[in-house]
Amino acid sequence: MSEETPPPQPSDLPPVEPTKVEAEALVSKRMKRSFWQRIGASGLSVSLAIHVVLVFIAAAFVVSTVTDNAKKDPNTFATGAGGGSGGERVKSTERKVQPKNVKSLAKTTTRITSKSATASMALPDMPSSASASSMISGATAGGASKGFGGGAGGGIGTGKGMGSGGGKNFVARPVMGASIFSQRLAVYFDASASMLPYLDRVEAEIRDKFPDADVFLSNGVFIDVHDTEVVGGDKFKGQPFLNRATGPGTKKNAKGEMVATETNPAKLTSQGRAILKKYGNNFKVGSVGGWVDILKDERAYDALVIFSDFQDGIRQIRSKGYKPDKGMRPDPPTVFSDRGAGGGGFALTVTLIANGGASGQPVVLCKDTTGLITGMIAIGQGIPVGATVTEIKPNVSFTLSKPLTALASGRINCNNGGDKRTPEEKKWEDEWVQAFAGARENKGPRLYLISTSRAYGNKPGTIFQRCVAASEGSAIMVKFGSAKKGTSTLNDLHNYDDLYVGMPASGRGIPDGATVISLPTYKEIIDPEDPEKKRKKRVIDKQLTISAPLTEDSTNTVFAFTPLIQAVGTLAKDSKSITEVSGSIDLRAGMMILDARFPAGAKVVSVVPNKAAAGFFTVEMSAPATGAGANAVLRFRPAQTGSGSSRGAAPTR
Repeated sequence: MSEETPPPQPSDLPPVEPTKVEAEALVSKRMKRSFWQRIGASGLSVSLAIHVVLVFIAAAFVVSTVTDNAKKDPNTFATGAGGGSGGERVKSTERKVQPKNVKSLAKTTTRITSKSATASMALPDMPSSASASSMISGATAGGASKGFGGGAGGGIGTGKGMGSGGGKNFVARPVMGASIFSQRLAVYFDASASMLPYLDRVEAEIRDKFPDADVFLSNGVFIDVHDTEVVGGDKFKGQPFLNRATGPGTKKNAKGEMVATETNPAKLTSQGRAILKKYGNNFKVGSVGGWVDILKDERAYDALVIFSDFQDGIRQIRSKGYKPDKGMRPDPPTVFSDRGAGGGGFALTVTLIANGGASGQPVVLCKDTTGLITGMIAIGQGIPVGATVTEIKPNVSFTLSKPLTALASGRINCNNGGDKRTPEEKKWEDEWVQAFAGARENKGPRLYLISTSRAYGNKPGTIFQRCVAASEGSAIMVKFGSAKKGTSTLNDLHNYDDLYVGMPASGRGIPDGATVISLPTYKEIIDPEDPEKKRKKRVIDKQLTISAPLTEDSTNTVFAFTPLIQAVGTLAKDSKSITEVSGSIDLRAGMMILDARFPAGAKVVSVVPNKAAAGFFTVEMSAPATGAGANAVLRFRPAQTGSGSSRGAAPTR
């Protein structure tokens, strides 16, 4: 029996479809890809191509930006208030440079050095490099991570820009001998009859240096205080007790007509007009007292200038609880005044050296009367109790109200006390000083005093001088006169009030460091205008002399003189200490001594009261004396300050 092949058994699996066979074929092909394909290099190639294009675009943008930067004004990024003042101008720049490709920019920044102590170099303007440097700083601060996105930081926005210190090109500008650091200046001009002849000239000189200065005119230069409030000040609400004129001054116009002299709103800035509108009546009622009391806090200006002859002074009355008798004019008691013996005066003490004076005679010989004022009470050997100064012959002698009881010699202390105020009534002075002291931190205005006649405002002890010292301003006296090149005389000054030997002098043709070495002398001649030739006329015999010859001719020009602080003390050679110093209530650390027995530039380090002898001090200097002297007259002046050059813009509210 033959065997037959059995038919195949039916399978449980479904028949294979053609599509699945193709899929398996594809899988088989994938399994056979090359190594380059398996690591994904094909996608990397595409990514690299894209990034190369992006890098090329970014590099083109950076090159274009840097090129544009180089064409701009180097001061584009200078702030309005200088480096480190907030960078307001940078913040408002329409187009800010975005720091790109910092590394490529950093390569162009080079460092220039010199090992020579006397070498001088001129550095070219490199705005693009400076910008890059700022951006590098920003990148460091911001963290330069993740390509182009990091490192933008705040390199430009810090406001430091190029350079450091104060505002752009902000330096002192000279006005009639005073170096004024200011960007926004306000001037108080005393428009009284004695000052009006100077008005046009002074205003022209001020506007020559400060074209946008606000010049306010008001009658007189007085300060009235009721109890604790300055008349015309921001806090004053009552009615003033005045016995002096408060209206405007008058002068002749081009037609010869007498017209009132008042602040001209058309010459004020918009800010000045707003202040005049708000406080104009305060200035009329309170004179310079109201003006200073308001503007010291108004913060619209970074410097205030007062131009006057300073003849009016201060008066403080006590009106609380005061009731005038029936039918009597209200006249509250005066507790402080510097306008005469009636109310005392500011706390000023002057120590002089008497060189003789016979017993029974009221005249005291004195070679140096600097700082002496009529009405002062004199205390010293041979001087009777209560004797006051009635007449002064500058640097020759002074006359007392009582005859001497013995030969006058040695130190004579003279003072004009009489301050009857309570501590509460003196607070307004401390508030003024504190407000002006804010100028050192750019939080208040500086104060400058320019006087044509009397140096009361510049004398130690006055509120004005205290404010000047606190604000690091300056106080000077100006005189109008003439001079010739090669000579050492200043001729025919309009007056010689309060000038003395040793005062620093400045002005056209006067060399730096010159001082007054002699005052004019006089003689009497027959008045040539007297037809009978009987009347005599007092004329100058020898003109005022300074310590150096003038370098140019000048006619009817302005000469400036700086008041000094005077004291008397004992010097020892090679010692930095000045002992037994008196008359030095206003000496402060940092003041410079003007004395040939000390090296130039020697300064006060400290002023220590002598506990064993009231009114005496020990002054420590920065350098030792080169000579000795007992009862030596010493003069000091505030040190020149460079801080003014770092002032920013006008203080903000």
